[in-house]
Amino acid sequence: MKCALIIASAVVIFGQMSGAYAQQVTASGCAEAGVENGCVMLKDGAKLYNITNAVPKPVVGTYGTVTGTVSGDKDICQQGDLLKAAEWKIDPEKSCANK
Repeated sequence: MKCALIIASAVVIFGQMSGAYAQQVTASGCAEAGVENGCVMLKDGAKLYNITNAVPKPVVGTYGTVTGTVSGDKDICQQGDLLKAAEWKIDPEKSCANK
């Protein structure tokens, strides 16, 4: 019984800790190549977001807005705040200087 209570408590605490990362954000800017091959980043102000998994896949050199959930997970890109369940919308009215 004690063991089950300890396990249940650990699950609750861990769930609360991982929930701290679940922040929805909307950011706009130019999609840029990450340091690792195939990675796509977006800088909005002082924040850098990893938008590699956004749908549709962002094309480097395009301006757009991404909405997604900040995740504490790590991936091969190893930079920026990883966004999960992210949606990328191109803004045809704006362009990036370095395409």
